[in-house]
Amino acid sequence: MAEKRENIGIVSLPEYSQVDPGFVVSGLCELGDSFFDQIGVPHRHDFYTIYWIKKGKLLHTIDAVTHEVKKNTLFFVAPGQVHNLQATDKIDGYMIAFRDAFMCLKDQTQVSGINSGLFFNSQFSSVIHIDDEQEKDIDAIVRLMLKELTLREPEYEMALHGLLRYFLVLASRIKGENVAISPEQHAAHNSSIFLKFKNLIEEKYQALKTVSDYAGLLHIKPVLLNEISKQLSGITAGEHIRNRVILEAQRYLYNTDLTAKEIAYKLGFDDPHYFSRFFKKYTNQSPSEFKEASRTSVSPSV
Repeated sequence: MAEKRENIGIVSLPEYSQVDPGFVVSGLCELGDSFFDQIGVPHRHDFYTIYWIKKGKLLHTIDAVTHEVKKNTLFFVAPGQVHNLQATDKIDGYMIAFRDAFMCLKDQTQVSGINSGLFFNSQFSSVIHIDDEQEKDIDAIVRLMLKELTLREPEYEMALHGLLRYFLVLASRIKGENVAISPEQHAAHNSSIFLKFKNLIEEKYQALKTVSDYAGLLHIKPVLLNEISKQLSGITAGEHIRNRVILEAQRYLYNTDLTAKEIAYKLGFDDPHYFSRFFKKYTNQSPSEFKEASRTSVSPSV
């Protein structure tokens, strides 16, 4: 009988790092066992990851959505996302990985010029196919990164920071997102409150599940938090909290063998029956129906 999967493993950047503890650029084949031992195993990273698949095919499951990835594809994984790589053909390419402190993506809006939407979006969609011309630019940036990491000349970290910034801007352009600064993004105070709110959800979603809870921590009224959330994201603060809880439930249902009751307790619900009703109300599926349906679905090929 197979061992029951109860947890989702966390992989740290030092397990991959060869030169710099905060930033890694490497060919996939050069990563060795620390990378390939994770193939086929659902896990989380505590760092940001960009994969560039130059050759081959693989299935990449991110938070219960499976993407069929072909050659010349970029995809982006944020810390905490559960993902699983399954190679269906011999693959070749690169991995770029960095800690939050290297770019501080969570603390920046698009005003800074960094499109953190490549990593943070409500429905994971940052799987980007690049054409031959775009490949030349991406390849040039990656080669410069490798050169800076190898030579480590004075201020090489600043150079890497600039190259990564350019890489993300270029990827945003290819994805076709609007990088223009909207009027809302000039509302620095509201943007700051919203980003603090999103970070608080990440820290406390298991314990705190109402808008009032978070508004209290931010020292504002719940109605104002909802207005700011609606203005900057299009959905209410309550929806953000709810979506985060449901996402984590989906991660556990997809990637572990825990029962709905066990997941309910993990997510801070005292009543497992209430959790099941909550899950079905907002997904139109019971936990067991979601588990069954998600394991048979594959996103269209890129």
